Amino acid sequence: MKQIIIVLLSIILLILGFNLYHNYKRFHSPGSDYVSNQKIDSNYHDQTTILNYHQAIEDLNGYVRLSWATNDVDVRNPDNNSENTKAVVAIYTKKLAAVKCYEDRLVQSAKMKNEGLNDKDIIAFEESGCKGKEYDEFIKRKFLMDTFKNNPEKYSLKVGDFNSFVYELQKILVKKGYKIPVDGLFRDITLKAVGAFQQKKGLFPDGKINTVTLEYLLRESN
Repeated sequence: MKQIIIVLLSIILLILGFNLYHNYKRFHSPGSDYVSNQKIDSNYHDQTTILNYHQAIEDLNGYVRLSWATNDVDVRNPDNNSENTKAVVAIYTKKLAAVKCYEDRLVQSAKMKNEGLNDKDIIAFEESGCKGKEYDEFIKRKFLMDTFKNNPEKYSLKVGDFNSFVYELQKILVKKGYKIPVDGLFRDITLKAVGAFQQKKGLFPDGKINTVTLEYLLRESN
């Protein structure tokens, strides 16, 4: 009888110990804290964003531990659907969203620098209101503007010109509602479309591409 009691007590202690250990590991192991595996730009042009990002992570991780300690709620994997749990998880979701918001910006900046862009380009990208999914379009617009500025005489365009620059320009005009062929050939119909756009924007409507006209076209092509 004594041996049975000892065995039962041992089993109870093992169960209690396992539960305590499981809860401890869940909130004290490396997996309990939010740790990003993304490559961020640690030299981001606005260091306040870096500071806010790390503070947001600390705030998030502290809230995870506090929610468990005070409310007995694992906000990452809640085991019930009570009103209290919903409220706690909702706060966690907002804190996680704040982390992701900063992180997306820093990851995008790292990607752009890895592709040879600089802080000025990154600031222009952010000020344009573009999101990560619009990055390719932003790069295309930047390429067109850089191409033009490097050789404005060549790309000012005249009727009869045929090249990829005209092709990209025609695609932008079509997106804006102008019904022209997209074939890379700068014909009269494309010239008139450029002139109509210039007139609409209060520019000199000569149908020619210059820096101001191109900036207006690219600024509003997203």
